[in-house]
Amino acid sequence: MASRNTIALFAGLVLLAACGKDEEAASVDLGLDYFPARVGAWVEYQVDSLWRDDPAGVLDSVSYRLREQVVEQYQDPTGRTAYRLLRSVLNTEGEWVVRDVWSFTVSNTVSEMTEENKRRLKLSFPVREGRTWDINATNTDQELLVAHREVGSGWSTDSLSWGSTVLVRNTQLPNPVITRNFEERYAKGVGLVSKYWEETNTQTTGVVGFRLDMVALAYGQE
Repeated sequence: MASRNTIALFAGLVLLAACGKDEEAASVDLGLDYFPARVGAWVEYQVDSLWRDDPAGVLDSVSYRLREQVVEQYQDPTGRTAYRLLRSVLNTEGEWVVRDVWSFTVSNTVSEMTEENKRRLKLSFPVREGRTWDINATNTDQELLVAHREVGSGWSTDSLSWGSTVLVRNTQLPNPVITRNFEERYAKGVGLVSKYWEETNTQTTGVVGFRLDMVALAYGQE
């Protein structure tokens, strides 16, 4: 029969092993800093978009400066911690004019952004190379499968650079009729720093579709 000392020693070893596993799990970097949730944080972008509808004779484009700022933390109807994202456009007088308000949540498994009343899953945690998911799993839009690429890579624009970024890119290849190109790049401590989204359809006579290009120009914290 085991002595009390032996039993106590065994229990202590089990406890130490459990604590070690808990500490190891807590130390795992999920990549949450690629999608920071901080009130006052802001990023400014140059946005260039184009839309085309050949059957209707429509071809137009627009360029503007966009500022996104986290302005409030609150509880959403399900009890989750959520954040309001104020989106403003710079007018010709040099003033920021509010365009719309989005919201987002961040958990240990996913970052979720509500864009124009559509919820989209922006990042899947932990951030790992090749990890895949459907951005539109929580809305009624067509499935858009994406994957993490270039995890931890450095990336630069003409004026800014980041030491650690991750690229979210669609995994579906284009076909002779439909093209879908989707890319979003996130930088640690900043969030979204670039976006390219292009969708075209040539099932009708001519091309119908759009293109959106966003690149970060400045960022900060108020």
